[in-house]
Amino acid sequence: MEDIIEISNLNKTYEGGFQALKGINLSIKKGEIFALLGPNGAGKTTMISIVCGITNPTDGQILVGGKDIIKDYRDTRSMIGLVPQELTTGAFETVISTVSFSRGLFGKKKSPEHIEYILKKLSLWEKRNDRLLTLSGGMKRRLIIAKALSHEPRILFLDEPTAGVDVELRKDMWKHVKALQESGVTIILTTHYIEEAEEMADRIGVINNGELILVEEKNSLMKKLEE
Repeated sequence: MEDIIEISNLNKTYEGGFQALKGINLSIKKGEIFALLGPNGAGKTTMISIVCGITNPTDGQILVGGKDIIKDYRDTRSMIGLVPQELTTGAFETVISTVSFSRGLFGKKKSPEHIEYILKKLSLWEKRNDRLLTLSGGMKRRLIIAKALSHEPRILFLDEPTAGVDVELRKDMWKHVKALQESGVTIILTTHYIEEAEEMADRIGVINNGELILVEEKNSLMKKLEE
């Protein structure tokens, strides 16, 4: 499989001197689910924020679909969907208007058919005219994914997608993510739950104190942990 993301010698040092990322080298394969595993503060969200163009790197290079994320910002950003940990949208908006608006932010032409397809895929179609403040926690999680998929990205980042949710909702989220992979989307998720990485990922990377300690196929890593 070809690489869809290539990260080379990525460093991030914040004002004040804190080094959040230290010489990260990583390639993500097209169509895989890659789990970035590590404790809070390890550098997971910083790395995602840089790839998505939210935070600038101190140095290093990142290619998305063969294009540089800084020189070709607009092209690379349109390939990426980001699912943050929290929903930050007006509480009085409806589900369908929120998802449609997200599509427009990327300059995509209106596509009621695509919006309908996403909402049905995520079991939100019957809630399409409901205001966001009326949604349950699980529905809000699905809505965040729908927003990220509105512009038809080839890559989806999920930042701690099941943090603080119950087991049943976690399994429901896993099912939706697997279905997205089957539709051709490359998925990178951050988590500090090893069982989530084991359940979801094709490969796992472990990050701690800003350093990528290892990257390994899921099955071989799990065998090592069992020994």
